[in-house]
Parts: sequence; structure tokens; C-alpha cells
Amino acid sequence: MTQEEIKQKYHSLHLKYSDEKDTVSKKIRQYGLFRLLFFVAWIILIYLSTSWSWLAFGLIMGPGIIIFAYLVIKHGVHYRRKANLEQLVRINREQENGMEWNFIELDDGDCYRDETHLFSYDLDLFGKGSLFQYINRTSTITGKNRLAALLTYIEKSSKEIRSRQQAVAELAGLFRWRQDFRVRGLLTEEQPEDISGLREWIIKPPDFKATIFRVLIILVPLVNLTVFMLSVFGVISFWLFISYLVIPLMLAGIRHKRVNLKHNLLSRKFLVMKKYSGLFRMIEEQEFKSERMKSLRKGLVTNGISASRAIRQLAAISSAFDTRLNLLAGFLMNVLFLWDIRQSVRLENWQKKYRQQLPVWFDVMGETDAYISLAGYSYNNPGYVFPEIRNDDFLCFEAEQLGHPLIHSRKRVCNDYAVNGWGDFTILTGANMAGKSTFLRTVGVNMLLASCGATVCAQKMSITPVDLVTSIHTIDSLANNESYFYAELKRLKLIIDMLKEDEQVFIILDEILKGTNSRDKQSGSKALIKQLISLKASGIIATHDLSLGELEKHFPENVQNRCFEIIIEKDKLDYDYKLKKGIAKNMNATILMERMGITVD
Repeated sequence: MTQEEIKQKYHSLHLKYSDEKDTVSKKIRQYGLFRLLFFVAWIILIYLSTSWSWLAFGLIMGPGIIIFAYLVIKHGVHYRRKANLEQLVRINREQENGMEWNFIELDDGDCYRDETHLFSYDLDLFGKGSLFQYINRTSTITGKNRLAALLTYIEKSSKEIRSRQQAVAELAGLFRWRQDFRVRGLLTEEQPEDISGLREWIIKPPDFKATIFRVLIILVPLVNLTVFMLSVFGVISFWLFISYLVIPLMLAGIRHKRVNLKHNLLSRKFLVMKKYSGLFRMIEEQEFKSERMKSLRKGLVTNGISASRAIRQLAAISSAFDTRLNLLAGFLMNVLFLWDIRQSVRLENWQKKYRQQLPVWFDVMGETDAYISLAGYSYNNPGYVFPEIRNDDFLCFEAEQLGHPLIHSRKRVCNDYAVNGWGDFTILTGANMAGKSTFLRTVGVNMLLASCGATVCAQKMSITPVDLVTSIHTIDSLANNESYFYAELKRLKLIIDMLKEDEQVFIILDEILKGTNSRDKQSGSKALIKQLISLKASGIIATHDLSLGELEKHFPENVQNRCFEIIIEKDKLDYDYKLKKGIAKNMNATILMERMGITVD
């Protein structure tokens, strides 16, 4: 399918589910009205039948209960269907808009923004209009966290990356399954503390492992029943029975604070756990072909017990525990059944059984959900390719028609680019707004996508996985009393230190040493590049300083000059954004200043 056909598919689904939602909404109103009318008529008939006969009363009451229950169930079925359709409308609308690079309504992952990260801040991975916002279609917080982790770490194992590619390629073909997965995930909203609370609880030591607690939850209800029956038959007085209830009430208060802490970590999580149980079941029931997805699915079954079943059990315990939120019900249940202790014992039995498995299950969920986002990105961009992943010691980066995925396909200009081994540097020159910084990000973003196991914005690409460090828009820090220049020097020192530790690094720098005068900048830049070459680093350096192009003469095997030229005809500027060999010849600062009304003598 072409990209336009895929966009039309989302549009058609959007309209289809919108129409079906309107139809279901109409049925909900009809069932609601009919249920109300039936209930009123039923109550009237019940009232009248009491003056007729017991037989008439029974004939009206019995079938009436069945009919009314049926109407309630059907009403609920339509409500649930409407909720599903609302999410289907939402996700297909989002996808349709995303095909036009309109994804501003989606989660931008700004909470993951880190200005000190080796490359994520420079490559605009998080925030408004970011790569994360463009790709992210996760439906769980664990998936969102995992996707952010994939985008902030360069995986260097070629075997691992190929495994991810196979998983992403398989999921890309499971269109309906991906949509159903996301719908189920979005039906219940979760908060970050929901899963973190579970992870925190699962490693806590038990508070009710003593045998006495298991004896009490069986013995106390039996004694309560015995004393109650003695009261009923007059063996003891009613007031003595009431006085006796103080004893189970006192027993129920044992370790009350610890019970509260335990409950606070799990309280009101029934719907969230029910959601995860359903998502786990979808993974367990899907027949995957890729080894990575088979392995993930296998990790959800332990000793014949599936994650979906175990989480469903935990959800039931959590729901029962929430009874204590109702003061009256909580009081009665604790007096009669030692409810808090009973549920605490049930929780700790579950905790003991699945302590090791729970973190694994959520890791599986996070990875699957992240791959679903990458698969959607791949599906929506059929012109993109999975890069060839090299595993030799020779640094390889060869790309044909490389472009930036966040630039609309109708405006995107693609270029061929190659790096030929370690110690290979590209000096990139060009005028303002000619495309230098965009190209730096294009290379960096596609290197990262290749590491994630995703498709890249290119016709063909071959790459050796390698660590990436960038310095594109370094900022100063008033809080740390750091100037822009000092912040840049810190980043450069970090790069040098990594290289001296024999780490292999690909470096992307934009206009280095911007915070100093021209003479210092020129001499410092040349010295830096020479040192980087001597340390066998590779990368790209964009600069306005044309004199750096002279380094190609001194290091012909290590330095290649590339540029983005502009065409100047009288006072008209034309940008073609095509990467060319050599050093830029035309600059545009004077013309741009004059256009802004700034007089230039």
C-alpha cells in the first residue's frame, strides 16, 4: 500500500466507526427509555397483582425480573461497545492526522526531556513536535517508558537489533490486532503510581506470614457464628453477643498501620489490573512467528499459570480489599470475618507466588507496547526500510536518499551520505538556513531509529551500531552558574574522555566554540578536529568557518568536505537543500539582514 492509500484507510475507518458509534448511541437511548417504561409498568402491575392473587403476583414478578435483567445487560453491552467505538474513532483520527504530520494532540513525552543527555535533547526526541510524539502510540505507561528508553539508548548488539526488526516487522502486519490492543489499553486510564505501586509492593517483606493469622481468619468467623447462634436460641443474651464482638474488632486492628500501607499501594487499581490482564491475554493468545515475540509471549507463562490469569486474581483481591473504603461495610466485614487481615493474607500468598514473575510480566508488556508503536510507524511509512545491520569492526554508515522523518514527504529533500571507517570526519559548510542543522539531526535520528529496530527514512541504509554524542544546541545554565561557552566545553571534554577510554563514538557537532571570538574559534576548532581524528573518532561537524575546509588537504584520508549551497540571483535566495561535495561558496547573512530592515554598510 502507498502512504496515500494508508491514509485513506484510516479515514474510512474513522468514518465507519463514527457512524457505528452514532447507531449504538441511538440504541442506548432506546434501551434506556424502554427500560424505564417497562420498570414503571412492571411496578404498577406488581402493585395491582397483590390484590388479585399470589399466583398473579408470581407470574408478574418472575418474568419481570428476567426481562428487566435482560434489558440491563443489553444496555451495558451497548455502553461497552460505545466505549470501544469511541477509542477506535480516536485512534484512527489520530493516525489519519499523523499521516499529515499533524500529531500535536498526542503525548509529547516532555517528562523525558534531559538537556544533559548525550543526544536526545539535540535531536529533539521529546517535547512538542518531537520524534517521540510522532512515533508514540503506546497504551500503557510501561510501554511509554520502554519506548522512551529505546529512544535514549544506542543498542550496539547487531543480533539484538535484528531481533527487534523481526518483531517490529511482524507487528506491522498485524493491523487489526494492534488496533484492538490499543483500544483495550486506552479504555482504562492509568497513573504512573499505579504500576510503580505494584512494583513497590511486590518487593516488600510480608507482615502476616505467621501461622496465627491463617488460623484467626478461619477460627474467628466460626466462633462468631457459634456465639450468634447461642444468642438466637437464648443460651446467652443479645447484649452479651454484642459485647463479645469487641474481641474480633480488636483482633481486626492488629497491624492496622501496615494494612493501611499495603492497601494504599493497591487501592482502586481493580480496573487498571483488569486492563493489564486483558492485554496480557491478547499477547498470550496471539500466534507470533518472530523469535522475539515468541520469547516475550513465553515469558508470560510460569508453571502453567499465565500472567493474565494471575493478574486477574490480583485484581479480584484488590477489589475485595477496597470494601474497607466503605466505612460501614468495612466495619461489619472486619468484625465478622477479619476482612483486612484475610485480604492481607491473600495478597501475601499471591505476592510470594509471583514475586519474581511480576517485574518480568510488566517488562514484557512494556517492550510489546513499545514495539507496537514502532510497528505503527513502519506501517504508516511504507517507503521506509529496515537498515542492514553490520557487525564488523569497520565503521559503516551508508545511506541512499536519507531524509528526516519529521519533515513532510512533500517538502522533504533527501540526500546520499556515507562514512568510511573510523577517523572519518565530514566538515559541513553552508549559509544560514541552508539545511546544515537539519541534516545533522537527520543523520542522528536515523542512526537512533536503526538502533531501536525501526525502519529508517531512506531508500537504503547500512550501518554499524555505534555510540552517538551530539552538541547542537548547548545551553547555558543560570542555576549552575555556567556560561554557554563553558557548557559547550564540558560537552567536548566528555567526548574526549570517552574516546580516551577507548569507546567508539560517532560525533555530531554544530558550530563548535560559538561562545568565543573568531580567531580563538578557528584555531580551537582545528585543534579539536585534529585531536578527534587522532583518537579515531568519526562524525560530522557543521560550521560557518570555511577555513576548516582546508583540513581536507592535510588529512585527505580522514576529512571530507560537504556543503549546502544557495543560489543567489540579484536579491533572491533559493535553497535546494542538496548535499554537495566541496566547501560552500555563497553566504546569505547580508541579504537576510537587509530584508529584515537592518542597514548593512
